[in-house]
Amino acid sequence: MFSTEYLLKGVAAPAVTAFAATLLFSWLFSGRRAVAAAAFALGQAVGLGLAVWGSANWFPSRNLHWPPWLAVVSAVVGPIIVAGGLAFLERWLLALLAALATAALIVPDWPELWPARPISMAAVTAALACIARGAESVARRQPARLMGLTVCITAVAASALIAASLSFRLGESALTTASALTGVALALLIRPDESAIRGLALPYAIGVGAWCYVAAIELPPPEPPIWGLMLIPAVPLTLWLTACGPPARMTAGRRSLASVVVVLASLAAIGTWVWFSTEQEADEYSQALHGPASTTTPG
Repeated sequence: MFSTEYLLKGVAAPAVTAFAATLLFSWLFSGRRAVAAAAFALGQAVGLGLAVWGSANWFPSRNLHWPPWLAVVSAVVGPIIVAGGLAFLERWLLALLAALATAALIVPDWPELWPARPISMAAVTAALACIARGAESVARRQPARLMGLTVCITAVAASALIAASLSFRLGESALTTASALTGVALALLIRPDESAIRGLALPYAIGVGAWCYVAAIELPPPEPPIWGLMLIPAVPLTLWLTACGPPARMTAGRRSLASVVVVLASLAAIGTWVWFSTEQEADEYSQALHGPASTTTPG
């Protein structure tokens, strides 16, 4: 069960911070593409700061320590990618560079890693860049409220699935990222902003995608990686199904309802697959944080 301290520091604090920051920034800088990304980064930073406060080992020392840091840094790059004046290839290049830097930090150099590190880095880079660019493209065609809720629901679902099927402690950490995204999404319900939600695409992809990857490979050998987890961050891309073709001609209410059904169905399908692909194993994340790693765990 979640402790009261964690619920206050790891859930409420980042959510309230991101919520308040989004409303404040959208009032001060209405229509600016960095509003949601900056608010998310602030919420994530508060959650991270409270988590490592007083700890001697606050700086990342393992791949699974990097996702919250990368989520904060990516919030600087995200709004730049959607800036006016950039060519199509320039946007992709920036997204690929951000994804490559992320992959370099979250893909470990374990001898037992499968696929090998160069292949894994290429795959993670491609996946994160495609999710980021795809989410930004969808955000141009769907209401900001709907896109914000989709990102929020997906992030919460990812953290819940990680906690339930792989590692409770790792799921807790992912939930802090999801809480910051939730705060932004709730604020966008009050003050929707298309430019702001587009700027959030890269931080979302890297924040949630990085957690899903480190969770997918955390089971000790010979257990195979749980690649199904990497499909969860891509769920917002299913909104394409209602952004074009016959669904696009529906009334706004019906299209939003159809979109929610598609998102929930996708999450349910992926979650079921991941759940039945995993077995309850030792909590490697807790061991990494609070004690020596298991002899069966890659170091």
